[in-house]
Amino acid sequence: MCRVYRGGRIVHRPLTDSSLYRAIDRRRKEAKVAPFTPHDLRRSFGGDLLDAGADLATVQRLMGHSGPQTTAGYDRRGERSKRHAVRLRHTPFRPAS
Repeated sequence: MCRVYRGGRIVHRPLTDSSLYRAIDRRRKEAKVAPFTPHDLRRSFGGDLLDAGADLATVQRLMGHSGPQTTAGYDRRGERSKRHAVRLRHTPFRPAS
């Protein structure tokens, strides 16, 4: 984390959980939005990627999850997306002889 003071002096400090939370909360208040946590941003990241069509394995790696079950918990897609996925599957039709 970098802090830049008015005189232009830059101080590098490690980003801690509490400093991240404070920074997010400060911006949240400026934007006048409802309270949220850093993990809400993480959930949005994963869910938005899945909503946009990214595959589960890719999102799993991006989020650093060890297994797909954890990543699947971020999936907000409903039945409509499942039906759409099934329609993408091409099954050749062979007429009976």
